[in-house]
Amino acid sequence: MNTAIINLRLYPPTNAMIMKTIERLHDTLQNILEEHETISLAESEKNLLISGESLTQKNRQKPQVAIFLMLMINWGMKSISFNKGLEKNELSFFLEMLGKKPDGAIKEKGLEQIISEGNMTHIQINRKIYAEVDQDHQIVASLEIKDADIIKYMTNEDPDVPLDQEKLKEMAKDQGLVSRIFQSGVQHLASRDGTQSNKKLSESMLYMLQALDKITDHEEKEGLSFVAAKSISDMDADFIAMVMSQNMEGLLENHLFGQIIDGIDREKFEDVAFKLYQSFDLSGKEGEDHDSGNTESVRQAYQRLMNTGKGVELKHQIEKKQAREKEERENKIREIKEKINDIFNRFEKSSPDEGDVKVLPELFDALCSEGETTSAEAVIERLTAMLGGDRPDIRAAASESLSGIFDNLSLERRTEALTLYKDRLINWMKSETIATGAFRKICAWLKDLAKERIRIQRFEDSLPILDTFSHIASNQFEKNDQVQSVASEMLREIGSPDILEILIEEFRTDKQNQRKEAGKILVVTAECSINTLLDLLMESEVSSERVLILNLIPEMGNAAAPEIIARIKENAPWHYLRNLARLLGRTGSEEHAKAALAPLLLYGDLRVQKEAFRSINSIGGASRGEVFLSALSGCNDQLKVSIVTVLGSLKQRDAVKALLELFKSKTSLPEEMKVELQEKICIALGNIGNRDALPFLKEVSTQSGIFGFKSYNPKVKAAAGRAAGMLSNN
Repeated sequence: MNTAIINLRLYPPTNAMIMKTIERLHDTLQNILEEHETISLAESEKNLLISGESLTQKNRQKPQVAIFLMLMINWGMKSISFNKGLEKNELSFFLEMLGKKPDGAIKEKGLEQIISEGNMTHIQINRKIYAEVDQDHQIVASLEIKDADIIKYMTNEDPDVPLDQEKLKEMAKDQGLVSRIFQSGVQHLASRDGTQSNKKLSESMLYMLQALDKITDHEEKEGLSFVAAKSISDMDADFIAMVMSQNMEGLLENHLFGQIIDGIDREKFEDVAFKLYQSFDLSGKEGEDHDSGNTESVRQAYQRLMNTGKGVELKHQIEKKQAREKEERENKIREIKEKINDIFNRFEKSSPDEGDVKVLPELFDALCSEGETTSAEAVIERLTAMLGGDRPDIRAAASESLSGIFDNLSLERRTEALTLYKDRLINWMKSETIATGAFRKICAWLKDLAKERIRIQRFEDSLPILDTFSHIASNQFEKNDQVQSVASEMLREIGSPDILEILIEEFRTDKQNQRKEAGKILVVTAECSINTLLDLLMESEVSSERVLILNLIPEMGNAAAPEIIARIKENAPWHYLRNLARLLGRTGSEEHAKAALAPLLLYGDLRVQKEAFRSINSIGGASRGEVFLSALSGCNDQLKVSIVTVLGSLKQRDAVKALLELFKSKTSLPEEMKVELQEKICIALGNIGNRDALPFLKEVSTQSGIFGFKSYNPKVKAAAGRAAGMLSNN
């Protein structure tokens, strides 16, 4: 009962040790109650009566009796009765109640009410009143020293308590009394603070033992050591290990350590040994900040423990176990390797079996769990080599097994493997034509690897992966739609906002001297990066930065055209429209010239018109003549010279009428430019070769300025004459 009550102050009722103790106590009481209806424990004049009978003098001096008597007095109990039919849950509740501090509970309800509310029908309190005992009862009343003061002194709770050392030494001559004092101290430590760690409790225990050692005579120390060892050995393994790791050199004639070991069974001894070994082993790994003195103390305690008879026996058991485990491990590893080799041999000799494909990752994990990392890495080496083979079934099996292996690897180990075998995996991606589950997974892992490399500013390392995805997505390797779709999805995920931010920053600033590499990645991820670049093109106030973008976007090819067209709007700034027109001229197609660029030939700013003209001339193809002819009358007069020249070079036959009208029309051009326009019109008419223009050209070439008409500029007349000659010879 004492052990259960003390431990319940330290651990919850569900603790395995607590439950085992209560079960033993319940069995003991049940055996007694089979012969007797009731067993009662009563306090009378400092004595414990059991079922009305007083204990012998020898038994009254036992520390267990003194502890229980003090417990009854502290709770104000005169008697406790256990009746036949006692249930284990009643006993557990009762002991748990006694493990608490009594003052508050008694004050609020009273002991009998607490028992009643706990539904403990087979337990009765104060059924019969025995002889009264003075409320100031003290363990050492005859010496006029209060037990509370002694306990506070011994446990270092109040080391300055004024105590008469001579009286303490007088008290120490009574071994039974000292034992009861010690047991009361143990009970006090347990009840003082239920949240205290085993380390703090063990330190308080050591202090108490040192205090008792000082006041105890030589011939009494062995007996006191036995009592202390018994109390300590009843504690759990953690607490015992903590006590043993304290410096007990010379304490109680050095009997305590051995007596504690004698008092614990083999199972608890093994637990204590493990706790001590674990403590100094972990302490040694924690670095310089750890208390080296404490580590050495724990190490010495462990060595001393293992040098005992029980320790030597345990070492022999451990050695046998280790030898057995080593043999079993070696046999297991050999068996795993044989199975792996058998699978690879079957792969080479026949079509791969689905069962082999699935079991290979399990065997890989088994190697890793046995610490065979080199052998495990060799499995990945062989599988990645198989990806480059000629047989599609072997490649499919290898990729499926690799997928299963990579699935179970930590992120760090998977990244290492992907980095090491990146080239093999990329070459395999180029050759695969089916978007299997393994293909999707490996692509996703390579995508994550590329993103990780970009984040750490290693752009060049990510490019092989990105280029492969790009080539697959654009069908340069003649893949099916599903494979292309996977590659496109990977590119979109790589081009996430956080990645684009890193790339754009380096492209703009070149801080890491990787502008070229950053630009390549932006081109490969065009679907995601184009809008960001177009935004920057409009917002940037730095001309060199805009030039960088204007040179980069064309590398994206047709992929950039849709977004460029979407931004060509009348309300856009003229300089932005001019840049958009320039970009479309380098990325667009003939249909874009007619649909998107043609309206810009009529835009209100000549600079935009000129850029649109150049771009249409670059990508307009066969539709250029139609587009330019339709814009001839509405575009800026300065642009008309360029359009006329192109219409002539294109031999746009239906442009003759429009050219004649333009020749005769009034313009706002200066005389010099007007002459140039008329000259270009004549040349264009000659190049077109439509004889309908011949009369007009002859008239211009021969006009002399008589009859009040002004003669044309000699350059114009000369050009008209040459053109007329060309038409005459057709």
